[in-house]
Amino acid sequence: MNKWERHERILRLTSERGMIYLDRAAEATGASRPTLRRDFEELAATGAIERVRGGIRAIRKEGSLPFNLREVQQSKEKSVIARKAAQLLRPGDVLFIDGGTTTYHLCLYLPKIPLRIITNSLRVSAYLEDPAKGFSEWETYLTGGCIQRGSSMLTGPGTLHSLDFYHADWAFLSIDGISADGLYNTSEAVVETERKMIQRCDRAVILADQSKFGKRAMCRLCDPSEVDRIISNPHPGRSLVEEALIEKCCRLISATA
Repeated sequence: MNKWERHERILRLTSERGMIYLDRAAEATGASRPTLRRDFEELAATGAIERVRGGIRAIRKEGSLPFNLREVQQSKEKSVIARKAAQLLRPGDVLFIDGGTTTYHLCLYLPKIPLRIITNSLRVSAYLEDPAKGFSEWETYLTGGCIQRGSSMLTGPGTLHSLDFYHADWAFLSIDGISADGLYNTSEAVVETERKMIQRCDRAVILADQSKFGKRAMCRLCDPSEVDRIISNPHPGRSLVEEALIEKCCRLISATA
């Protein structure tokens, strides 16, 4: 198991349990204690977790959970959703990708066709421009703006001004809550950016795993009827929230592995 794989495993365990100690991390990764201590220090330096005596714990402050920790939560579901979303794309499409963790997974499944991608995420742009991962016929455009600490996301007046220059066929957005009365996210700055992307595209697509349904966050993004579709993982039965979304004429698509 290489360092990247160890870090992912450690973050996943921390997310699930809230706290893990060296013995549990060693059991899960097969790594030595000195190696794991170095891993813990590196992850703590990124803001993904915090060190405690003998181990690490998740940072639970609402609305500010670091990208590294959010990215491994529901990661299998996010990958299935992202793969389904990528099937919508056709050669020559222009798309917005926001800086959420589910939309980051979309990068892994983008088809090898000519695409122009506009993003406010430093992580997304870095992935797309990596010669080992990207594709020569993808054009990447990065917005201006102020970097949000811990998320590598650009927001603020500079971001909104940048987006006014563009029009996209698609906008792919992550959110933190879906309720019968609206779509929600945790940050005012993020919501402002996503609203602008919705205004400047033909079709807005929400990528959200089932844990986001029936929830509200601090900031209301929009009414479900203002987006073209919501792609989520399947689940037994159909919730009242989903019924309400369908009544509002938003297409709800189940993504299966």
